[in-house]
Amino acid sequence: MKNIILSLFCSILLCSCEEYGQPPSLNLQGEYVIDMITVSKIDNTVELGDSVYYPGTTYINSFDTYPMDTIKLGITKWHFDYNVLSMSPIENGTGGYTWQRQYYYDVINYNSDWDMGNISFNCEGSRRVFKIVNKATESLTLRSSGQWIYGNHGPNVSITLKFTRIGP
Repeated sequence: MKNIILSLFCSILLCSCEEYGQPPSLNLQGEYVIDMITVSKIDNTVELGDSVYYPGTTYINSFDTYPMDTIKLGITKWHFDYNVLSMSPIENGTGGYTWQRQYYYDVINYNSDWDMGNISFNCEGSRRVFKIVNKATESLTLRSSGQWIYGNHGPNVSITLKFTRIGP
C-alpha cells in the first residue's frame, strides 16, 4: 500500500499541470489607413512640442524619401502581409489594388502583449525601425525610432503613426 501511494505521488509530481508554450506570434496582417500622425521633437531631454495631423490634412517631410515623404491622412494606405509591407496602392479596376512599393519586414524583439517589439524594413535605401506601441483588433500604432534631420546638433524627430484597419 505504501508503494502504491508513493508511486501515485511520484506520477503526480512528474505530470505537472503547468503547460509551457511559446508566446503567440504577432499578427499584423491586414489593410490599414493612416488616420493620425504625431511628430515629436526632443532636443537632449527638452521636448520642443508635438505637431498632430488629422484626417483631411497632409503630412509632408521634405527630409524623407518616397513613399514616406508625403502622407495624406485618411487616404494613405499600408497593407501588411505575412512578411511584406505594401504601400502606394493603385486601383486595378476589379475592386482591388496594385501596390507600387513592397518591402520585406521583420518583427523583432517580440516578447509579449506588453512588449510587442519592433518592425524593421528597408525603404528606398534606408533602414526603418518602428516600435509597435499598440496592436488591437482594428487598430495599430507605430512609433519611429527617430530621425536627426539637422545632423548631430539638432533635435531627434520621432513620428507616431496611428492606423485603422479597413480590410483583410
